[in-house]
Amino acid sequence: MTAENLNPEMNIGEKLKSAREKAGLSIDEVQKDTKIQKKYLVAIENDDFEALPGKFYVRAFVKTFANAVGLNGDKFVEDYLPNNNVTGEVKSDAKPVKDQALTVSRVVRPTPTPTETKAKMDFRKYLPLGVIAVIVVIVLVVVGFAVVKTHNDSSDSAPTNSKVTVSNDDVKKKPAKKKVTKKTTLKKGETKVEPVKDSASDFTVQTGDDTSKLELSATRFTTASVKINGNQVWTGSLTPTVGHSVDIPKDTKEVNISLNNAPISSVKLNNKAVVMSAPAQGQSATQRQMNLKFNN
Repeated sequence: MTAENLNPEMNIGEKLKSAREKAGLSIDEVQKDTKIQKKYLVAIENDDFEALPGKFYVRAFVKTFANAVGLNGDKFVEDYLPNNNVTGEVKSDAKPVKDQALTVSRVVRPTPTPTETKAKMDFRKYLPLGVIAVIVVIVLVVVGFAVVKTHNDSSDSAPTNSKVTVSNDDVKKKPAKKKVTKKTTLKKGETKVEPVKDSASDFTVQTGDDTSKLELSATRFTTASVKINGNQVWTGSLTPTVGHSVDIPKDTKEVNISLNNAPISSVKLNNKAVVMSAPAQGQSATQRQMNLKFNN
């Protein structure tokens, strides 16, 4: 779209607004594309050029606006803003709004009156004294608080009228020794097997012998396996006529026994029967695990 397609009777703002609407763009979209604040774009469409931050920005903003809505910015400015009493080079990209605002504020800032100048000088003169006074007050408050707290702590810890009496009994009294539970030592040839509470498979074993013998047997054909300290040492079959024995070496910590047809099997340790309790609810009565934990 070019300026020649527009109504020559329209002013600059109307021409740009008409071009924007024909291009299907909103003010917000033009602002995003040109980086010119929305209020300045609206002012241009209303021909309110006094709202722009200085004469320099009139040509720059109008040119950028025209390019954004599909017009030839350079030709549009030359046709409708010839010279415009602007000196210096016209740039197509406008300064950031933040810089524009700073420029305007410097130009219109009023000169302070003598009274205001004197007030500022007096304020700067007495400011250090005020700061020092505040610091002194804070220090005094902190010191006072510390003194009061120390006094209260001393009063609580050591009452003036309190007396401490030390008797000979207190001096002679020795700290009570912790009660040490002695482990029962079994004689050679003695073995003690006890089921662990609330467990259907764990047993504690205490024996007076250095080594032990595990004997497995069954009234009908079944299979079994034995692990010592986590290492499998035997697996095989048991029959009414053929059982199996396993030597348990010294310093054994745990023996694990797996049984099929457990109800028809028999387990003895050093000729002492290891009786399995009833299986927990939901567990198989035939597939059973026995864990013998030695406590020597």
